[in-house]
Amino acid sequence: MTISFDNKSAKDFLDNLPSILEKARADGGVKGMSVAIIHKGELVFAQGFGKRNRNDPFTKETVTHIASVSKAFTATAVGELVADDKADWNETPVSHYLPEFQLKDPVLTSQLTFADLLSHRTPVPTIDSAWYRNSKPPRELIKQLRHLDLPTSKMTPFVNYNNILYAVAGEAAANVAGTTYPELIKSKIFKPLGLKSAGLSQPEMAKQPNFALPYDANSFEDAKNGVYEEGFIDEIPMPDAPAGDIFMNAMDLAKWGRVILKEGELNGKQVLSKESIQETLKSQSIVDDEERRPGFAPTVGYGFGWLLDSYKGHTCFRHDGSNPGYQSILAFFPYDDLVIALLTNVDNTDLPNSLPYYIADGMLGLPKSIDWLSITVQKTKELYAKGGDDLPKRVQNKPPSHKLVDYAGEYTHPIYGEIVITLEEDGKALHMRLRTLESQLEHYHYESFKGSVHEFGLKGNVFLTFVTGAKGNVEAVEALLPEESDPLTFGKSEEEED
Repeated sequence: MTISFDNKSAKDFLDNLPSILEKARADGGVKGMSVAIIHKGELVFAQGFGKRNRNDPFTKETVTHIASVSKAFTATAVGELVADDKADWNETPVSHYLPEFQLKDPVLTSQLTFADLLSHRTPVPTIDSAWYRNSKPPRELIKQLRHLDLPTSKMTPFVNYNNILYAVAGEAAANVAGTTYPELIKSKIFKPLGLKSAGLSQPEMAKQPNFALPYDANSFEDAKNGVYEEGFIDEIPMPDAPAGDIFMNAMDLAKWGRVILKEGELNGKQVLSKESIQETLKSQSIVDDEERRPGFAPTVGYGFGWLLDSYKGHTCFRHDGSNPGYQSILAFFPYDDLVIALLTNVDNTDLPNSLPYYIADGMLGLPKSIDWLSITVQKTKELYAKGGDDLPKRVQNKPPSHKLVDYAGEYTHPIYGEIVITLEEDGKALHMRLRTLESQLEHYHYESFKGSVHEFGLKGNVFLTFVTGAKGNVEAVEALLPEESDPLTFGKSEEEED
């Protein structure tokens, strides 16, 4: 196919792009990645770089998890139901479509619509770690939300990002359609658009002949030197699949972006509801914590599964995604008919935040006022440097007030499940288990114990403080878990207290 360009600079840019991207991959410590670009309806670039596993190249056909880029698929599927008059965006509460969805505040439950959930404008706090590697069916987990403490019932115009509520929206849409969420997405989007590489869940992805394993590194230096920890294909289904469980290759991801850019049109045929696509691309809430850089709009809007922005005067819609060992972005410039898709098999990289704009500069002939590829290296270094202990200052020589065996038992939380504390065989240490997370505990001070968890995708400290009741028995534990900002109270089972 012969591709024509409006200017020679775009062709020269694409000719030089493979070597530029390979250098960006190596300099940024990315194990493997693929990039696809569609300009004015033509696939002008599609190529893979690095490795998808220990031995095989990451090619343009390699599929990975697209993570939160999945959210626009969920919103679009809801839009198809709206177009079929089976649902609405703003009038009917989601609890009408999915009765299992109930919050502590019945008034708030009666108010939350698809539009509220899909635009992240609710006051409901995020509880991602409660659903992490949780094998319970999604609707059972959704039923537990009625126990969730709400800091406020007041709706907010600002984005309060919530993966769990996207799961609620996806399950509600599936209930309306009388099917499962995977079948809804396949029938409403994958099949009509011909996204042949697309599917849901890691086990299904692993059945593909060309899929990428996930990787992580302990430091930026390790990543640059190719020293990675290899992850695994998680056999536990992702309960919040509508928020981030789709996989595909970069070419199909770009194709999907072009269909949205064309407001549901594919090859001259309207395959998705134009009115619903337009609704997903309207600003519904505001992102108030995003770093604003020169050349961008002063504020970022959020539609239904899309961030709404502008870059150097050019409207840009985008969404990125990050799952353990995978990162992605899909960005499109509707008035320039430009779509950019990037997939990687590491999640500690800033490349998705920079590459679309580097490509836009080159393809659209924009003034190169920002050195995007240098910025991404510096930002990636900062990502690796984040973290560390957030534990309270240790007080020396303050022993526990109980025997270690008194702390052993089962402690439950209505949403986060069960923490099991056991005494090690030597009787000198405690052990903690929460679903798949396990850690040996060491005494820290007073009634507090520290442990560490190292599971691919979730690393950090656990800090447990046991609570003594009025009878002098241990009756609860306050647990600060990785990726949680506040301690959670788990009550000891009654038979354990006696």
